[in-house]
Amino acid sequence: MNKIPLIIDTDFTKDDIIALKMLADSGRYDIKAITCYGEWFVETVALRNDMGLDCPVCWGAMKPLFRPELSENIYGNTSPDIAERVRIEDKDEQYPWDTICTEAEKAEGALEIVTLGPVTNIALTLLRYPQIKPLIKRIFCFAGTGGAGNIAPYSEYNAYADPHGLKMLFDSGIEVVMCGLDAVQHCVMDAEETAQVVAANPQLKPLLAYTMYETERKAAAPSAAAVCCYMHPDAVPKKDFYVAVETGSPLTMGQTVVDRLGKYKRAANVTVVTASCPKIFKDSLKSITI
Repeated sequence: MNKIPLIIDTDFTKDDIIALKMLADSGRYDIKAITCYGEWFVETVALRNDMGLDCPVCWGAMKPLFRPELSENIYGNTSPDIAERVRIEDKDEQYPWDTICTEAEKAEGALEIVTLGPVTNIALTLLRYPQIKPLIKRIFCFAGTGGAGNIAPYSEYNAYADPHGLKMLFDSGIEVVMCGLDAVQHCVMDAEETAQVVAANPQLKPLLAYTMYETERKAAAPSAAAVCCYMHPDAVPKKDFYVAVETGSPLTMGQTVVDRLGKYKRAANVTVVTASCPKIFKDSLKSITI
């Protein structure tokens, strides 16, 4: 089986660890690089080493294109003590945009990219190397929402953190699949479901405990749920829409406006995942190794 050449762009939240393991464990992907947004380079290198992957980890953008950097991370990152396991001197020389360009040219149109955080690294790549757009087969984004948000009433964190970057990607002409917060809400697990997953795979207990909504006793791993949608495209419903990204209003900054009714009279620019598959998600959690 020919493996799919893949680059993973991450801001390394707790559920990103699970998502990365799902992709690495599947054996279906030739992971060419892991590119980092934000300050979590050393943690990503440690995870790369733990997974036994032979690919560079590239430290990229530290802030959004234009708006102020957010200090709040709603999913939570790892504790700083993991940094002791990796020397900062291990930093790869190439920046994400250079690596993405190189791998896109090598793959000759077969490269796919999965983004699990703000898409600033991808936007910077398109600004620096616009000629590679035809060489990227598909970009799958966990970003945005067609419904309620989690950082603002109508905005999902990854879109809100860099709405200008996301707008640039959606308007790029590249095939983009958006898996929003509303789609992966189907994979939020109640206490009983979480207990079943932990019983089958005890290694997940600390990660799922961290994502537990204490008031509702529900657990979510949205990046991992989105990756399940990427890995099993035939199992989830999708539809092409024109999707705009709000970049001006302080009330709706980062809102991904899905034109389901065709009111804007614009050609579809994004394939939107409209629902996820809870069974595949839970089965995947039970089988991965951390």
